[in-house]
Amino acid sequence: MTALRGLGAAALWLIAALAIALGAAGLVTAMDPPPTDGGRADLTTSGDAEVRPALDAIEDDIASLAASVDALGTQARGALAALTASDHDTVDAAIATGDDLLVDIRLQAAQIRSALGEVPLVGTSEADYRVSVEQRERYDRLAAVVSEVDGLETAWAGLDAGSLAASRLSDLLAAHDEAVLAAAALGRDAAYAEAIETLDGADQAITDARSLRDTLARSVDVAVLDEWLDRNAAYDVALRDLYAALDGVGGRVTDDVREAIDAERAAKERLPADSRGLILIMSEIGRGGMNAAVIAIEEARGALAEALEPPASATPSASPAPS
Repeated sequence: MTALRGLGAAALWLIAALAIALGAAGLVTAMDPPPTDGGRADLTTSGDAEVRPALDAIEDDIASLAASVDALGTQARGALAALTASDHDTVDAAIATGDDLLVDIRLQAAQIRSALGEVPLVGTSEADYRVSVEQRERYDRLAAVVSEVDGLETAWAGLDAGSLAASRLSDLLAAHDEAVLAAAALGRDAAYAEAIETLDGADQAITDARSLRDTLARSVDVAVLDEWLDRNAAYDVALRDLYAALDGVGGRVTDDVREAIDAERAAKERLPADSRGLILIMSEIGRGGMNAAVIAIEEARGALAEALEPPASATPSASPAPS
């Protein structure tokens, strides 16, 4: 009987020892997580000390890149506003400045990519246990954002093309108006043959503008432009017919002359009253390429700024309950 009691006591002591051992092991595991889960800062301190200065410098470079992109956006918005106002000198100056900024942006992005490739430890087998999760995620965030500027040259090319098209169209419309005004001046002096010849320049301007219109129609709404061209071309025809009717009648008002006068007056009444139509035309052309460029630049600038903002701190894990 005494032996049985001794055996039972020994068994109880064994069970208690196992329980204590298992509990201690669990506590050790909880207090000593693997180095890759961020819980052992002492294991990544030296590695972070190597990585952090390199990433700090890259962040400074990305901040400079973001400033260049912001400056490019300023030029794009200025070009769009100047185009709407038909200020082509300002448009040309903004595009030239933007071209220089794009060169800087391309060089800055290349330097950042080179610096990312030289960051110590990251990308090696040691990174998992020598570099903290925070610094590895920081590296990934900075590496990913550099690609945001890759499409800016294409977007800027669209802006450049839109401005060139608008500038060319503006020159054609101005040449048309000058030719019509010159023909009218000759008509008032009864130089009808010369006036008709001068109107050939107006006809050529309309023809060239229609060719440009066909190109623009692939990317912008040309309804307003079509209306402007149709009404001005109709007036040019009416004016030409009037001068043809007046030529050779010696100042007499014949039935043909009366009909030509009425047709010219009706066509003139259908002409735009002011330049607002031209402003709208330029705005439509600008929206075809310039707005897309402005949007692309703003998106890149926003992504760069976001990458420079530190992520929200993770919620601290709960402490193990006291035993």
